[in-house]
Amino acid sequence: MKFSLAPTQIQADLLQWVAANPGVQIEAQKSNTLWALEQRKLIKRSMPILENGTQALTAVLTDQGRYYLKHGRHPEEVEREAQRAARDPETAKTAPTDGADLIRRLCAAGGTLTVQDPGVVTRSRWTKAFYEAVNRNEVPAGHKLRLAGRERGDLKVRLVDLLLEASPPPPPVIEVPTELTRPHPLISATRKALGRARTGMADTRGQQGMVPIHVSRPLVDRTLRIMQGLLTAAEQRGYDVEARMRPALRARDEPVAELVITVKGHAFPLEICERTSKQPHEPTPRELRDAERQPTWMRSRIPKYDHVPDGRLMIDAPGHDSTYGHRQYDCSDGARWTLESRLGHLLAAIEAWADQAEEERLKAEQAEEIRKQRWYEVIDQAHQKLIHDHRLKALEQQLDDWRTACEIRSLSTAVRQQSDGTLSDATAEWLRWAEAHADSIDPVRNGVALPPDPRPTRQNLEPYIGSRGTCDYPWPFKSQ
Repeated sequence: MKFSLAPTQIQADLLQWVAANPGVQIEAQKSNTLWALEQRKLIKRSMPILENGTQALTAVLTDQGRYYLKHGRHPEEVEREAQRAARDPETAKTAPTDGADLIRRLCAAGGTLTVQDPGVVTRSRWTKAFYEAVNRNEVPAGHKLRLAGRERGDLKVRLVDLLLEASPPPPPVIEVPTELTRPHPLISATRKALGRARTGMADTRGQQGMVPIHVSRPLVDRTLRIMQGLLTAAEQRGYDVEARMRPALRARDEPVAELVITVKGHAFPLEICERTSKQPHEPTPRELRDAERQPTWMRSRIPKYDHVPDGRLMIDAPGHDSTYGHRQYDCSDGARWTLESRLGHLLAAIEAWADQAEEERLKAEQAEEIRKQRWYEVIDQAHQKLIHDHRLKALEQQLDDWRTACEIRSLSTAVRQQSDGTLSDATAEWLRWAEAHADSIDPVRNGVALPPDPRPTRQNLEPYIGSRGTCDYPWPFKSQ
């Protein structure tokens, strides 16, 4: 098991309840806790059907569960400790004798040594050798020793090269102008489209040829200056900045305008918006009237909270593109920093994602090339099998023809001998025709030669390819 065998406090409380109420129906909200106890083999769940046709959730203790409640420890943990203690004297003999011995072993093992869940004596000897190597300056210059698992679990010792573990370069510093004296063309187009309104929300999302923003009007100037600094820094680092139309993913969708920074051929869309904070919603008179007029089952639910813009700016991917629930790249105003000071971190994050995307692209290309080579190998093998089977059939046909010719001649000879040379005209004519046919099919008389190879068409090779398709890649033969 990857989790601890010892239950948490909530699980232990439920285990006590099950012990006092075996077979009693348990609330559905506790199903996850019951599942965790069952994975630890402390209970056994069941779901009997009640009289009303619904299923109840019940549980009873197992032997392991009763042991845990009596001794406060999981029986498997006790057994593991007993096994660990039994093998501890033998494994302790394999521990390093001193710090120098530990360093020699690490160098021979490539810098990492792992001891699987050692006993007390074994763990103490490895730990002692570790501290001897550190305190007696036996660690090679430019390296550092690291130890994990001093008290429990697997013990791991590493000899680390400090040059390889050097800290990554600091993020670039991006200057945000105090005034838009020479704005970027996209900034100019966005400012012109927004006009001079002072109230309401400024929203250019989905508009072609502009920076997608969604902020309060008083924040427009700061928003444009931040994007001016980011776009200028991206272009100075050699990246392409463009406002483009993203193709629709589905047939019924329409293309979407977006602003992207292209790094190493990978486009990263960006938008800047104003963050919101949650505030209690005050029902309006209209909402109250509508709620009173409608029947109970039709009443629209009055929202409990409102999301109100709070002046904090954030740059991230449109729609909050995410991987496993985490945004790929974003930065915003925080309690201890401003968005302007985080632009370098944003650009560094985009570069890191570009490196990862490029690495994945190269891996995909290599994998595709390997699949292509294997496919052509399969096609070549299928072609060879086709030729082999074709020649085998030709040889078998020649053998059949030769046997048939021999049998025809034997029949003709037997008939002639039986008739003592007195054959009717019909019989003689038939034997002459049969002997001529034997001569025409006899490969010995006509000569044998290598038959021409069959054409390697897709249809001919398909029986030899199996589950692989014949149209995955360009056909290697000119015939078909």
